[in-house]
Amino acid sequence: MGIKGYVMKRRKIFLEKPRLNMTPMIDVVFLLLTFFVMTFKIITPEGDFNVNMTAQGQAAQHAEVPKDPVRIVLTANQDGTLAGIRLNDGNVADMNELRNRIKALVQVKADLEVELVPDETLHYAHVIEAVSAVNGEVVNGQVKKICDKIKFVKVVKP
Repeated sequence: MGIKGYVMKRRKIFLEKPRLNMTPMIDVVFLLLTFFVMTFKIITPEGDFNVNMTAQGQAAQHAEVPKDPVRIVLTANQDGTLAGIRLNDGNVADMNELRNRIKALVQVKADLEVELVPDETLHYAHVIEAVSAVNGEVVNGQVKKICDKIKFVKVVKP
C-alpha cells in the first residue's frame, strides 16, 4: 500500500482570538485624568503683551513705519546690568519714572506706540521690567493697561 491509501482526517481547530481587557486601561486613563485635574493650578496671567517682533532684515521693508513712536533705549554695563534708560532724548531715573512718563504720554495720545531698544548684552530681566513698566500696572489687585503697542528694535552698529 502506498501513501495514497491512508488519508488523514483533518480536524478543525478553532482558535480563540485574544481579547483585550479594556477595563484596566480605562481605569488608568481616569486615574491620570483625576490626577491632572486635581493638581492643575489656575494662575492669573502676569501680563498680556502685544509685542511686534520684526526680523532683522525685514524691519525696513515690510513693517509699517509709525508716525511718531516713543523710543526707549536701555543701555547696559559691561556685566549686563542696567546702566541707563533713555526716553526719546531724555534720561529716565528708574522704571517707576518710566511708567509715569509713559502714562502721561498715553493721556495725550491714546494709541501710543513704543519702540524698545535694549543693548545686546543687557540681562533679559531688565528688558522684561521695561516691558512691564510700559505695558501696565497693578492697581488694587487689578491690572491696568497703559500701552500695549510695544515693538523691539535692534540697532545695527556699523
